[in-house]
Amino acid sequence: MKDVKFIRINEDNINFIPDIIKIDDKDIQKKDIEKFIINCYNYCFAGICKNEIVAFLYGYGMLRPDGKSMFYIHSVDVIPEYQNKGIGTKLMEYVLKYIRDEKRYYKFFVLTEETNIRACKVYQKYADKEGQVLFSKNL
Repeated sequence: MKDVKFIRINEDNINFIPDIIKIDDKDIQKKDIEKFIINCYNYCFAGICKNEIVAFLYGYGMLRPDGKSMFYIHSVDVIPEYQNKGIGTKLMEYVLKYIRDEKRYYKFFVLTEETNIRACKVYQKYADKEGQVLFSKNL
C-alpha cells in the first residue's frame, strides 16, 4: 500500500501522535511512548495513512556481555482494516533497513506464537533461523 508512510517516533515528531493509540485492542498512551523513547535503545515505529496510525511496532536494543548488540522486536500490530495488505511486511522492511543503517546491531529477533500463522509468514521472510522454542511465565 503506497500511501502508508513509515516513521520512527522520536522527540521531534511525538506531537503528531494522538493521546491514545488503539492497536489490536490495546490502548497505548502518548505519555507512555514519550517515556519509552527517552532511552535511545528503545524504538517505536508507526505506519501512517491519511493522518492515522495504522501500524505500530516497538522494540529494544539489547547489549550482550560479549559487547555485541541485538535488536528485539517486541510487538508488531496493524489495525484490522489495513491487515492483509502487506503493511506489516512493509513496516518490517522499513524497520530492518533503519536498524541495519544504524550499524548498532548485528542481529534482530522476534517472538510469536506458532498459532499466529500470519505473523509467522511475515517473520519467516526475514529469518536466517527458525524453529526455536520459547518458554515464558507471567509474573
